[in-house]
Parts: sequence; C-alpha cells; structure tokens
Amino acid sequence: MRAVDFHVPVLLDEVIKFLNPEQGDIVFDGTLGGAGHTVEIIKVIAPTGKVIGVDLNSQTLSTATRRLELLAGNIVPVNDNFANIKKILRRLGLAKINGILLDLGLSSFLIDSSGKGFSYLRDEELDMRFSNRQHLKAIDVVNSYSRERLEEIFKTYGEERFFGRVARKIEKKRKNKEIRTTGELVKIINSSIPIGSAGKRRGNPAKRIFQAIRIEVNSELDNLRKVINDGFEMLGTGERMVIISYHSLEDRIVKRRFKDLEGVCTCPPGLPVCGCGAKKDAEVLTKRAVMPTPVEKVKNPRAGSARLRALKKV
Repeated sequence: MRAVDFHVPVLLDEVIKFLNPEQGDIVFDGTLGGAGHTVEIIKVIAPTGKVIGVDLNSQTLSTATRRLELLAGNIVPVNDNFANIKKILRRLGLAKINGILLDLGLSSFLIDSSGKGFSYLRDEELDMRFSNRQHLKAIDVVNSYSRERLEEIFKTYGEERFFGRVARKIEKKRKNKEIRTTGELVKIINSSIPIGSAGKRRGNPAKRIFQAIRIEVNSELDNLRKVINDGFEMLGTGERMVIISYHSLEDRIVKRRFKDLEGVCTCPPGLPVCGCGAKKDAEVLTKRAVMPTPVEKVKNPRAGSARLRALKKV
C-alpha cells in the first residue's frame, strides 16, 4: 500500500485532532470513499482498533476495500447508507463506538467515472443515484415532478435565484420530448439564466440545479439529520463526532443540531428559570467552522468549500 493509492483527504490533520482516536478504538467512517482519512485513523487505532467503513456505492466500497487489503484486519467494509448507523452497529454486535467521521463530499469516482450524471461537464444519463438499489432517478425528478415542486427543490436545495425560470423552461421542453441526459439539462439551465447575471455567478450556472436534484434523489439532508441523531446515541460518553460539509445547507444542519445537543438556552434574558428545556448533552469543540488553509486549497482544490465541525458527548 502506498500513500499515492489514496485520494488526498480534506482537512486531514484537523480530522485527527478533533476525532482524537486512540489505540483500540472503534470508529465509524460513514463516507469511506477513497479511504484517505481511514488509513490515517487506522495508523492510530491499530493493531486492535477497527474502522467500520461505510459507503452506499458498492463500486466505491469495493475499490476502497481492495486498496485497504494490507489493513484488512482493521477495516470492516459495509455497503449501506450511513443513516442506518444503528442497524449497522447492531448487526455487528456493537452497543457503543468511540468516534464518528462523515466527509460529505462527493467521491471522485462518482463524479468522474460512475457515468451516473453527477457532473454537469459530461453528457451522461440523468441518474444521480448513489446506489442502484434506490428507485428514484434524476430523470424521474426532471420529467415527472410538477413545475411547482421543481421550483421548491431548486430554491430550497439549490438556493438558485432563478429557480422559477429554470423550472418553467424544463416544463416547456419536456412537453415535446423527455429530458434524458445531463447535456440536455445543462442547455436548458444555461438558456434560463439571464445573460447579464451569468458572468456574475460563482461556478457553472448548472451547479446549483444539479446539486438540488442530487439532494432530492438521495434524500441527503434527511439522511444527514438522521445520522447525527442516531449516531450521537451510539457514541460513548466522552467520544466524538466530526463532520465535513461542502455547502451551506449541510453546514447549517450540522451547526444547528450540534448547538441543540450542546443545550444552549434560548430563553429571553432575565428569566429566573430556564423554560426552553435546554439540556447539555455535548460540548461543541469547534465554536466556528474549521476551514482549510490557503496552502491546502492550492494543493487540494477539492478542499476549497470544506467546513469541519466537531463535538464531544458529555
């Protein structure tokens, strides 16, 4: 096994610092991906510790498992959704674990090699499923959702300013012919964005719409809320959860839920007794999101939008 066999993990030093793994620990890595973080965690918890490496995409999991062959005694690969953390751990006979890591970024394989239409830079079938076991595809969202529902998704999940224009153009185009590929969808999106505003946007005009559809197809935000809640229950006292997110929707969910678990009182000042029921179950270790250094951003452009938050169960 060589270091070059693994993708460059984002915020690696910070992950190890805040996760604080120790020899013999059992760590749940809910987003195994290229296994870059996993290798470094195993170096610390070996020889008796284990990483439960979860990935919903079977091909990604298979590739990572082959790369981790020399560390097979310290990795338990699981093809499942990280939102099922309770079921996964119970199947393995585990009541509590020592750490949870979630790196919510899309793996390079899904973007570059899966052929499932995650990238707006390639002309591929509109699929966007993390797993073939899922039923809903991007092509179903684009062609069967009502215009009103598309507007809601584009506005809420994509935070797209021109959500109405894009939804109306999709509705018009699909009346004549089903929209089947990413290339067709990109053309529709580009023709929906006013020329004067296109140059003022950060990134490709299709980026926000593709994000919104992908989130809908994979129930990403609901799964994130579930894994935070259920995963926190499975942590032992004094153990930690570290989450790296890549857009404001994810980071907002993590920030708010961590704050809730910390038991921050929301009562108006001056009340003699707390009435909101705040209960301190955790200590948030990152008072603000930890971001990559400028040096890391240059070395690893994928890290550019990363935001890390961590907490400790008390």
